[in-house]
Amino acid sequence: MEEVRSLERTASTDEAMAILEEDGAVIFRSLVDDDVMDRVNEELEPYLGRAYFGEGDFWGRKTRRVSSLIAKSKTYGEELATAPQILAVMDRLLLPRCERYQLHVTQAVRIAPGQGRQIVHRDDGLIPFRHPGPQCLCNTMWALSDFTIDNGATNVIPGSHLWDDDTYPDDNSRLAYAVMPKGSCLIYLGSVFHGGGKNVTTDQHRTGAITGYSLGWLRQEENQYLAVPPAVARGLREDVQHLIGYHLHDIFLGWVEGQDPHVVLEDRFADVMPASPEGGEYVEDSSVFKTAVLGEPSRH
Repeated sequence: MEEVRSLERTASTDEAMAILEEDGAVIFRSLVDDDVMDRVNEELEPYLGRAYFGEGDFWGRKTRRVSSLIAKSKTYGEELATAPQILAVMDRLLLPRCERYQLHVTQAVRIAPGQGRQIVHRDDGLIPFRHPGPQCLCNTMWALSDFTIDNGATNVIPGSHLWDDDTYPDDNSRLAYAVMPKGSCLIYLGSVFHGGGKNVTTDQHRTGAITGYSLGWLRQEENQYLAVPPAVARGLREDVQHLIGYHLHDIFLGWVEGQDPHVVLEDRFADVMPASPEGGEYVEDSSVFKTAVLGEPSRH
């Protein structure tokens, strides 16, 4: 059986991009050490342990899913979602079409023994853009446990990111399996057909963490502002706050009361939020701060 092509953790972004452009997917093997994954597993286990099995063939009748991972695991946000090697690839894929990209979706997925193969699909199917074309989103799958062909390693159809919208997988489609040890990361384009694998073991649970990124001007699949509300986001590292969306895109996209949305997480929030009951009256400093953050509005 064919496996998704993989690279060592020291491989360059150029090497990863070359495989992505050809296959639509690539693996960085053992990108983080086991102790990092052990901490992520420890932080997520209370949630995964009580999650329900899914309903229907797509979600998996023997698959447990947990979202809002930034709010549930500090290690996940600071070590996985912001991993430099992954962000370097996203820089190349997404920044040509936006000023900054954002976290699109987070979800831990645990495939239990007896789970069948998931329906293959494109993750960017919810975005109304034609294929083939520039990428609007890209997902990753972190191996929180070893991924094998038998326990449900993600299936990918190499090259399917180049298919048009009238071409669909069939029984003859070429499948590659994301076989990788714990701590590895599969990167797969939003336009490549893929799906969770079949778990034919009797005693192995395959656990992974989906982490997706999208253009900063697109609606996020997972509503990060509800998944990680301000009370929780205040405790995150600043680069994680920015990644989930507490930052302006371009000049005026995503503001709150005319301000960079990051102000919601800052002590001065009440000073620039006169509509808030605890806020004071409008003061000149608010106008100065607004101009400093956003710049003077253009005149057309």
